[in-house]
Amino acid sequence: MTDIMLVNPLFLHEDPTEHRLMTPYFPLGLLYLAATARQAGYAVSIFDAMFRTGSEDFVAALERERPKVVGISVLATVRASALRLAEAAHHYGAIVIVGGADPTGRPESYVLHEANGERPVDLAVIGEGEATLLEVLPILLGGDRGALREVAGLAYVNEAGEAVRTPPRAHCRQLDTLPLPARDLIDIEAYRRAWVGRHGYFSLSIIASRGCPYGCKWCQKSVFGRSFRPRSPKSVADEMALLKAQYHPDQLRVVDDVTGIDRRWVRAWRDAILAREAAIPFECLSRVDLLDEEMVRLLKEAGCVRIALGAESGSQKVLDAMNKGTKVEQIRQAAELCRRYGIETYFYIMLGYPGEEWADIRTTVRLLRDTRPTQFSSTIAYPLPGTEFYEEIRHRLLDAPDWDYTAENRLLFQRDYSTRFYRWVQRWLYQEWRAARLRHGEEQAPLVVRVRQRLALWLARGMAELLRRAPARAPQAAARGAS
Repeated sequence: MTDIMLVNPLFLHEDPTEHRLMTPYFPLGLLYLAATARQAGYAVSIFDAMFRTGSEDFVAALERERPKVVGISVLATVRASALRLAEAAHHYGAIVIVGGADPTGRPESYVLHEANGERPVDLAVIGEGEATLLEVLPILLGGDRGALREVAGLAYVNEAGEAVRTPPRAHCRQLDTLPLPARDLIDIEAYRRAWVGRHGYFSLSIIASRGCPYGCKWCQKSVFGRSFRPRSPKSVADEMALLKAQYHPDQLRVVDDVTGIDRRWVRAWRDAILAREAAIPFECLSRVDLLDEEMVRLLKEAGCVRIALGAESGSQKVLDAMNKGTKVEQIRQAAELCRRYGIETYFYIMLGYPGEEWADIRTTVRLLRDTRPTQFSSTIAYPLPGTEFYEEIRHRLLDAPDWDYTAENRLLFQRDYSTRFYRWVQRWLYQEWRAARLRHGEEQAPLVVRVRQRLALWLARGMAELLRRAPARAPQAAARGAS
C-alpha cells in the first residue's frame, strides 16, 4: 500500500498542440515532492498520464498501488483532466490534494468543485508544497482533520461548508536542503523514445532557481512568488554531472522563470560546470534586458544553445502596459547578440493585450521580420487568476468554459477584435517571419514552396486587414461581474 500517489494529469494524446510538438517533460515540482516525502519515510508512487491512453489506466494504478492520499499537480490547461482524475481517486476512497499554479491562483474553485453531488478535492496546497506536504501527511494519515487549521498554505472546506484558507507559507530559502528530484520514479525511457523518435535527441529538465522578481502584469507567480532564490552553482553543476552520467541526455532545459538575474551566480555556475566536465547543451528562458555581451558569452561557455525570450510585442506602448520593464530596442539587441554567438532564439509573442491597436500589431510584425528569431510562438492574451492583469479586466471576463487543451487559448474577456481576427494575425506573423528567414537565406526552400509561402502571406495579411475592419460582434457569452 502506498501512502501517497503523486499525479501528472497531462494526457499527451488529448492535447493536439503538445502531441504535435512532442517535447514532453515531467513536472519537476512533483518529483521534488516525491523525493521529499520519500526522504521522510513515506511510501511514494507516481502516476504519469503523459503516455497513457485514458482514465482507466489511472483507475488500474489506484487498484494496484492502493494509495491513501492522491496529490495532483495542476496547470490551468489541464484543469479538466485533473478534476476528472480527482473524481476517480475520490470514488476509490483516497484523500485528494491538488497543488500547482492553478490551485494556488484559485483554490476555492477546486475545494468547492462538485461532481455527482460530492466534492472530490479535499485540500488545495497554496504555493510551494514540500514543507506543507510534510505537515499535512501525518494529519491525513492519522485522521485528525481538525489540525489542518494549524498548517500554513492550505485551502479546504470547513464543517460549515465554507472554503477557508490558512495563513500563507513562507518560501523555502535554502533550496540546497531539498533532495534532488526523484526521477527514478518515472519511466525515463518512455520520454527518451518520444524525444528521439520525433527530434532525434533526448532532453531532460532541471531547475536552478525559484521565483521571478519582475512585475509583468499577466504573469502568475503564485507558486514561487516574486522572488529570486537560487540554488548554489555547485549543486546545479553536480546535478548536471549526475544527469550526464546516469541518463545521458543530449540536451537540458533549464526551467527557471529567468536565467541570468545574478551575473556573479552565472559566472560561478559556468566555472563549476567546466571544472566538473558537466557541460550539456541547454536551453533556458531569460530577459532581453539581461543579455549584454558578457552574459551571452558566459551562457555560451556554460553550454547554452538556445535562449527563449519574452519579447511579447514590438510596441513600446504595449510593453509598458504589461509592465514588462523592457525596451523594444533591447529585443533587437538581444537577438543580434545571440545570433553573433551562435545561440538560437525563441520569442514569445502576446497578442490582444488591453490597449493594443492595429498599429501596435504592425510594429510586432516588423519586429519579427527584422529580428528573425530561430523560432517563435504567439498567444492571445489571457487573464490568469491571481494576476494584476486578471484584476484589471475582471469586469470584462466572459463566462466561458476552461480550455480543452494547451493552445486552444479561447477569448476569455471582451475585446475590440474577435478571436478569428487574432487567429489570422497569428498566421500573418508566422508567414512574415518565414518570408524574412527565406529572404535572408536562414531557411531553404524550392521555388514552388516560396510561391506558396508568398500566397499564404498575402492571404493571412488580407484576412487580418478585412477582419479588423469588420464590425465587432457581441460576445456569445455574457461578461461576468466582479464578484
